[in-house]
Amino acid sequence: MNAEAVDHEVEALMLALTQEYGAAAQTPGGVCWLQVHYVPVRRLVTRIVRRLLTRPEVLCRSVPAGPQDFVVAVDSAAVGYVMHDATETGISYLLGHHPEEDKECVSADDGAVSLPPELKPAPVCAVSWSSRHKETLLPVLLELADRGVRSTVVDLATEADQSFPDQLHADISVLPTPTEALAHRGGLPAQALCHAYGGHVARVGRHEVSVARLARLVSKVLVHTSGSTQPSWTAGVKVEAWLDRVLAQLRAEVLLCSNDTSPLGVLAVRAAERAGADTVYVQHGAWIAGQVSWRAQHCRHIAVMGARDVLTARAWDRRADARTYVVGQPRFDVLAEADRRRQRELLQKALADQAGAAPPSIVVWACQPVREQRLRDQLDVLMEGLRDTAGPWGLVIAPHPAQSTAAFATLLDSVLGVDVALVGPEVGARGCLAGADALISTSSTCGIEAVLMDVPVLELALSSDRTLHLARHGAAQLCTSGEAIAVALTRIEATPATVRVPAAAKDSICRWDGHASAAIADIAVQALAEVHSSE
Repeated sequence: MNAEAVDHEVEALMLALTQEYGAAAQTPGGVCWLQVHYVPVRRLVTRIVRRLLTRPEVLCRSVPAGPQDFVVAVDSAAVGYVMHDATETGISYLLGHHPEEDKECVSADDGAVSLPPELKPAPVCAVSWSSRHKETLLPVLLELADRGVRSTVVDLATEADQSFPDQLHADISVLPTPTEALAHRGGLPAQALCHAYGGHVARVGRHEVSVARLARLVSKVLVHTSGSTQPSWTAGVKVEAWLDRVLAQLRAEVLLCSNDTSPLGVLAVRAAERAGADTVYVQHGAWIAGQVSWRAQHCRHIAVMGARDVLTARAWDRRADARTYVVGQPRFDVLAEADRRRQRELLQKALADQAGAAPPSIVVWACQPVREQRLRDQLDVLMEGLRDTAGPWGLVIAPHPAQSTAAFATLLDSVLGVDVALVGPEVGARGCLAGADALISTSSTCGIEAVLMDVPVLELALSSDRTLHLARHGAAQLCTSGEAIAVALTRIEATPATVRVPAAAKDSICRWDGHASAAIADIAVQALAEVHSSE
């Protein structure tokens, strides 16, 4: 299925949804429901579009007796994420073959959330709910602390391994969100979409979809909470009120975040704006062309990794006064200190222990949290390429931090003819790529780290997989088949000098001078100065 065709249809549906029902409900802070929950709603709409584009005709079936779910949660390959999909009944409902049901309007829960404790004022407030945010923001906060700037981290994580570490510096405080805040269940107010009947239709492929029914269907995603990545409508309202009180007590003047697009990020940025604080976004991972096709950035200051990200940032920002800065990646500041010898020994030991041998050449596969079938397709192509190389290569599989190693159990059982090992997520690609002879990935940010450290990169591009387009910048070898992988690895063995990446290409992808944390701290300090000058 053509990814661009899917994106076009999704964009049209989201536009229709926004125009007709985007303002149907607002948080007490004045943020529209679809602005807060745009990301999970769009994910569901994307799944619906894919289903409709492959559906040759409308099948009119009899309506099953009893209540039927329109939307269900489905397994996700990413730890901490829950995906949703429309059921056949839900698809039938969208196409007009299922009766309207008033009971689907779900009222919000009015349970209270604990007030925050008395907080010591801090000019900088950061929000974090994942290990990626922590790794990106912590170096910046430590830099600010060394300059005497206090900060408080609002830790919105619902899983222990994603939490922000406490007591790292006297001038960095960590404030966990009350457990009950994100545990609340409840969808949009009962009256919000109860008028959503009839109205306009939108065409998807050969089908006509009722926009009113689409609004009612996607609102089902807002009823249940799925931790920090996808809070319910009620949980979002509770968190918003809690954030308002926190920011008021902190008297924060600058908010730092690494996600201002997902529900909690949107709520945090809008809370900061109401409190009169400036906002700074720090890019925590590589941006992929086509990954976002709406104005998703809410912060005023946007710190990006490389020159190529500037145009993307300008296309995504919502604010007319947004400023973009090319600074690099804070967590890459320490790459120069990576112990290549130790990481090489780690790779060799993993292969020796798990495969019984450690070949002279080793490639690391930096995985992404995708479904098992996609992983299997990628692994099959990798195996084909590795078996056809001129010399023996070993493969070390490095799961994404949001990925469970259990996803690879059945895959490894079918591996034949290649020495393969699996490292745990606590190591990941970041913990071993410096010791590799090559790295292969579709869209892992570790591909950028490898480029910066002169580890040759193979960019795997199968069917509809989106990549980081490193090959377009001369920073990777594009591989669309097993044969291409074999050719690339043979080239790395035979003529390593031919795969070196020019300095200009590296800089375009990610500035790397070891001072990204300091550069972002400068942005925050300048923002503080501007707030003071305007008082």
